[in-house]
Formats: sequence, structure tokens, C-alpha cells
Amino acid sequence: MGEKVLPLPRKRRVDVLRFAPSGRSLLVGLACALVAAGLYGLARETSMFAVGTIRVDGAPAGLAADVRRELGRYEGESLVKVDAAGVAQRVAGLPAVRSSVVDRSFPHTLRVRITPEVPVAVLRRGADSFLVSARGRVIAAVERGARPGLPRIWLSAGTDLALGSLLAGEDGGVAARSLAAFLGSGFTNRIAYVRALGGQITLGLRGGLQIRLGAPVDLRVKIAIAHGIVPGLALPALGGPNYLDIAVPERPVAGRNPQPEG
Repeated sequence: MGEKVLPLPRKRRVDVLRFAPSGRSLLVGLACALVAAGLYGLARETSMFAVGTIRVDGAPAGLAADVRRELGRYEGESLVKVDAAGVAQRVAGLPAVRSSVVDRSFPHTLRVRITPEVPVAVLRRGADSFLVSARGRVIAAVERGARPGLPRIWLSAGTDLALGSLLAGEDGGVAARSLAAFLGSGFTNRIAYVRALGGQITLGLRGGLQIRLGAPVDLRVKIAIAHGIVPGLALPALGGPNYLDIAVPERPVAGRNPQPEG
């Protein structure tokens, strides 16, 4: 039987030019880009998308009003030009604002969602009083005697305080941040004062009982233990203990000092 020569398959040539856009397509694309750029420029420089409303969500009425005043400079400016990061930075400068999210809601609304600072105590420095947040930020000056339901943190008369600043540890910061552990526990409104000396946290309850928490660690565990013990103790005025030491959670100790600290 004779041999048969088989032809090898030829490589198919790819016509690259077939996939290239036509001159007409390029002109149409360029025209669209120019139109888009023109519309963008028009939107930036005209009142087409001018800010007419500044909407503030998530903040109490007073703080919402402060935010709107802070952002009043944006009214009438085109939303296209508004820098959301710049707006958030301005809002973050307000002492009572923890964080914010900014949204340009076309055609005319600048929307800001606020997460407020949570006040946990009143700082007392001489005759001055200030609200302080759960992360130790000085929120606002208040009248003496204001917010009686909040614990007091006593500072020396020479302590520097600036609205919006974060307290250093030795200037009430540790005491304020420790109170964050009590938020939602139902225990905060029973605390008359909180003190942090030498890295040791002490709470003074309304009624005279002092709770010594030791170092600011495992605070949620310690406060849960206090919740279980305190209701069973007689008030100091009725002969009950005037201190409860939970510095070592496994060995809580209640006792009575002849001269309790205030």
C-alpha cells in the first residue's frame, strides 16, 4: 500500500486591524468625552447642583444645629465641587462629634450622618465643669451642678483643658475611659464619682459605698461581681461596709474603714 502525504494545518492569521476601532468610532468616543467634560465643568461652576439643604442624621437637635452652622459655608456651592473628606474633617473638629459619614445626595442635598461622643462624666476643675466622653474627650463646658446623674471626676485646679482635646491618663483620661465599661450596665447612675490614682480605679457610689476596682482591666467582670454583691450590703449609714474591694475578682472583700475616703 503506497504512502500518503498529509498536509500540515496552516496557522490562521489573525487580522488585528479587524478589532481596531474605526475612525468614526474614535470620533464618536472623543465627542462623548468632550461632552461629559463640558457637562462636568458646567455642573461645577453653575447652580445646577447647588447645595440647598444640609441634612444631619444621628445627632441630637443641639448638635445637629452646630453641624449645620459649621457647614453653612457650603450652601449654594455645587455638590460636584464639595469634597466629602473635607466636610468630614470640618465636622470632626466639633468636640461633640466622634465621627461622621458624608454623602452628596444629588441634586441639592448635602447629607451628614453623625456618631456623637457619649458623655460619661462631668469633669470638675475648681469652679469649672465640663462634659467628658467615654474616650476621654472634653465635649463641652456646663454649668456647675448640671447633669447630676453623671459621675464626677475631680481634677486639680491647674489642669489644662481644651474643648475637643483628649485627656491624658493622669488628668482624668483613665477615669473617663474606665467608665466606658459601665455603659449599658445600669450601674452608671449609681456612681457619684470615679478616681484613678496610681493606676488604681475607685468608684464612689451614691449612699457612701466605695468600690475599689484596682487596675483598669477586666472591668466588665468586676462590675458584674459588684452587681451581685452590692444589693445584699447594708448602707454605710446603717452600719454596713463602706468599701468593697474587687481588685482581685476571685476574692472580693467588704469592710469598714474608720475614716472612709471621699
